[in-house]
Amino acid sequence: MANSHWLTSRIVKKQAAARKLAKGKKKSAQVYIGSENPQVRKNKSYKAREHYLENKQRFPKKKLKSKNVETLKEQGLLDERWFFVKWKKKNFVTKSMVDEKGLDFYWMPR
Repeated sequence: MANSHWLTSRIVKKQAAARKLAKGKKKSAQVYIGSENPQVRKNKSYKAREHYLENKQRFPKKKLKSKNVETLKEQGLLDERWFFVKWKKKNFVTKSMVDEKGLDFYWMPR
């Protein structure tokens, strides 16, 4: 046996291969994704960060085609009280969760 820790050569070869792979990953693991701080970066694995970046690129932010209330109503994005139908129950005109009368999406006072 050529090693001092009494392991078989096939295990030593596997360990060496793993070390070799890890060396390359350290540089590639430094990929910066969005607005992450060093603490998040340490706690998140390389694979998780990579998947996060892929998903972020695959699904870009939803942007409205126009800011015109009438066209958005025609597209079915706004209801008759200017609330968004599909996404967050937010009023497009008042930019809050209530309409001009102080009622939310479900006609309840807030």
